[in-house]
Amino acid sequence: MRLLGKRAIVTGASSGIGAAVAKALAAEGASAIGWARRFAPAEDGARPPLPAAGAVAAWGVDVTDEDQVKAGFAAAGDVDLVVCAAGVSHFGPLHTASVGELRAMLESHVVGTFLCAREALRSMQPRRRGHIVAISSVAAQEAFPDCAGYTAAKIGQLGLMRVLAAEARAYDIRATTLLVGATDTPIWDDRPGFDRSKMMRPEDVAGFLVAIVARPGIAVEEVAVTPPGGAL
Repeated sequence: MRLLGKRAIVTGASSGIGAAVAKALAAEGASAIGWARRFAPAEDGARPPLPAAGAVAAWGVDVTDEDQVKAGFAAAGDVDLVVCAAGVSHFGPLHTASVGELRAMLESHVVGTFLCAREALRSMQPRRRGHIVAISSVAAQEAFPDCAGYTAAKIGQLGLMRVLAAEARAYDIRATTLLVGATDTPIWDDRPGFDRSKMMRPEDVAGFLVAIVARPGIAVEEVAVTPPGGAL
């Protein structure tokens, strides 16, 4: 129970890595608030009760909506950990890609991370503690075919997190970017031809993340985690 007494927000918590992270944090004693567009939205601005230690709550929040993000942080109160795992993906050759797909990815990965990181900082700075994590991709470091828009979004997210880490140090706040390799999540459902049995499981990534956030005496600002066989 290394995170007993901690309150966390995990975006993109309805599936994949986000869902696994929320469960892993709760298993370590955290009070985990999972955000996702798929979850039921608040009625008349009312949120479900905050989860108890070791539990996960599901809140309907769209991280690209500034008003929803602000309201979500206000309802959550003092948060110790924010994990930005929300994201959308569209894959295909650059010459067939649409501007709408690119904008959706930039909104989710860059704007969503920006809004959550900004509100987290505003909450954490006066208390001089906290940890902000972004689930990024090795695509921010390596070029893969059919990933032009996704790579652009992930590089933008990585740049944002690097500046965040530099600014947060003065307030004893940690910022970590996980550059994740192939993980068996729904992102691959429409991409045949990949051997998903060789990919990491969301629980693998979640366990690695917990190992970092549960050690307040160290700062891991940027790290790649991949399957043993490599990124893909």
